[in-house]
Formats: sequence, structure tokens, C-alpha cells
Amino acid sequence: MENLAVTINLPNLKFNIPEDKINFHYLEKIIFNLSRKICQEILEELLPLIDDRLMAERERGKLSHQGKRLRYLTTLLGDITFSKRLYQDKEGKYHYLLDEKLGLEKNQRASQAYQKIEGLLALVSGSYRKAEGLIQEFCGDSPSFESIRGQVIRQGKKILKEEEEQIGQELIKALRQTNEEWSSPDKTDTQLRYPDHFLVFFRTVIAERRM
Repeated sequence: MENLAVTINLPNLKFNIPEDKINFHYLEKIIFNLSRKICQEILEELLPLIDDRLMAERERGKLSHQGKRLRYLTTLLGDITFSKRLYQDKEGKYHYLLDEKLGLEKNQRASQAYQKIEGLLALVSGSYRKAEGLIQEFCGDSPSFESIRGQVIRQGKKILKEEEEQIGQELIKALRQTNEEWSSPDKTDTQLRYPDHFLVFFRTVIAERRM
């Protein structure tokens, strides 16, 4: 996708500050919340523009347009809602080009940055209820502690799955390399780079696979 030139007109803001609220803490908080609201609107306008560009630049004849769908996402800026186009390829599989471009996973409910904040605050605070209060303080709003718990559990399962897959890939790689070294007539046990106890394990597994 080529560079995307975007022009967004910011709204005029007008608000009143009670005299008894004129202190730095209050001003900081109200301006922070206003900036988040403005950035939510910018993001909600920007994402459909990217989707429009992806539609215009897609390769014709491979994807058929199936209409638009709404998506909800929790971000560091707050909750946003935006539309995205659904496509179907010739094999019958469905695609959201916007999700693929942005790196958003299927059914992802929160941005990666927000997920990290949730997990970190849940860990530091020691409870999901306390994490809810901290997110409320830092971000201006917060999902319920049940929602935080569910998100942390989903992230934990994802991390465990990725680690298991990585360990499995490393084990297969090690087994293949050991098998090649063991089968080579030019190699002796002392030349192999794996410790003896790993060699015994790998050779046992390889022998069982050959039977």
C-alpha cells in the first residue's frame, strides 16, 4: 500500500471549569480525557480510510466484496468502533484486509498495548479488582474486573501455546540435526556438540522412530 495522506479537522472545544476545581490535578485530568476523546475520533476516521485504500488497491478477480462489518476494540485511547470490509476468496475463505494489514487477530478485543497494560497492572496489584481501579486512574475508564480476568487468561493461554510450539520446533530441529550427525561416518561421539545425556535421549527417540 502506498503512503496514505490524511487531513483531519479537529473539533472546536468549549468547556467550563468550576472555580473550586481550578487546580493542576483537575486540569491535567480533564485535558487528558479530552485528548483521549479526540484521538478516539481520529482513529475511528483513519481506519475506514485505510480500508478504502486497501479495497482500491486489492488484486481484482481474487477477492469478492461481501459487505461491511462493525468492529469494537479497546485501546489505550479508549473504546473505538469502526467498519471494515469482508472479502471472500475463490476457495471460500473469508478475509478482512484491514485486520490483516493492521495485524489484528480474529476476535481480538483489545490492542496489544492495552493487553500489556492490563496484564502488568493485574500482576503488580495482585488482584483483578485492584487492577480495575488502577486502569480507571491511569486511563480514565476501565473494563470490569471480570473482563480484565478473562483477557489476562486468554493472553496467558496464547503465550503458553506459543511457547509450546516453539519448544516443539526446537526439539524437532535438534532431533533432525542429531540424526544427521549420528548417521554421518565422519563424526564421532566426541565431535558432537550436544552433551552426553542429550545424545542418549535423542538417540533413544530416533531409534524408536526407526523401529
